[in-house]
Amino acid sequence: MLARLVFTLLCVLVCILFYVIGFWRKKAGDAAFAAARTAIDEKERDQYCRLSVLAGNRNACRMFFFSHTDIYENHQPLKPYSFRGMKVTFYGYYYPARHEKLLSNRQRMFCHALFRFKDGEIHGVRFFKSCMEAQHLEEENLHVMFMPCSSREKYIRRFRRLDEYISTHCPQMTSGLNDVVITGTRESLHKMKGGKKRILKRNYSITGDVEGKNIVIVDDVMTTGQSVSEYKKEIERHGGRVTAAIFYGKTVEVPPLFLLRMHVLYIQVKCLLKTRKR
Repeated sequence: MLARLVFTLLCVLVCILFYVIGFWRKKAGDAAFAAARTAIDEKERDQYCRLSVLAGNRNACRMFFFSHTDIYENHQPLKPYSFRGMKVTFYGYYYPARHEKLLSNRQRMFCHALFRFKDGEIHGVRFFKSCMEAQHLEEENLHVMFMPCSSREKYIRRFRRLDEYISTHCPQMTSGLNDVVITGTRESLHKMKGGKKRILKRNYSITGDVEGKNIVIVDDVMTTGQSVSEYKKEIERHGGRVTAAIFYGKTVEVPPLFLLRMHVLYIQVKCLLKTRKR
């Protein structure tokens, strides 16, 4: 009886100890995360962020990933890669708006610029030229086609200024802004749920003569690549040959938080061993 009572008390003490450790671990993680968010220096921000990750803060895990996106993403900005028979290039990483508070000022400014492009507030010439130069396409005879939007109004507002730039400053290229007729409206692809399993409702038809033309597709954001693949198939059905696609941004995909914690732990151990050697 006494042994059972002692065992029960020990179990209770252990539970209390774990609760206290967990409570203060969470507090420490929250404090380190708050320090990371307010840090001005990037190195200091990264140090606090790593401490918060080790303390189990989930938002700190995401912040660490956003600070080191190039380590985890397979593809880098302005570095062409092959995708379903196309040479693809994007201008920068796009981070969904729900993560805005976890981004650096530079990342936040890029995402705001992308949204301004989507809304037709900026022309996007710099993004267009940079991506075309990255693929060495600036001097080729190409027909530029733009990804159909959820409505004709958005389509014209988003791409009309690039259409004007191509028509005025790129004599070796032609613009296909008017090759597509958009009828009705559909839900924005980036707001649709289901990822790769989502069903795309087509609200456009290709009416221009694209047969035999070498075509590059221009779009704002690449996420799964499903929409550009469908558009490529439709263009090729009309006789066009899609050789490339360029995007203002590519949506990042946050890896499992467990893997991020393991990576941060590895970095911390590596730093500790390096310090001891000195």
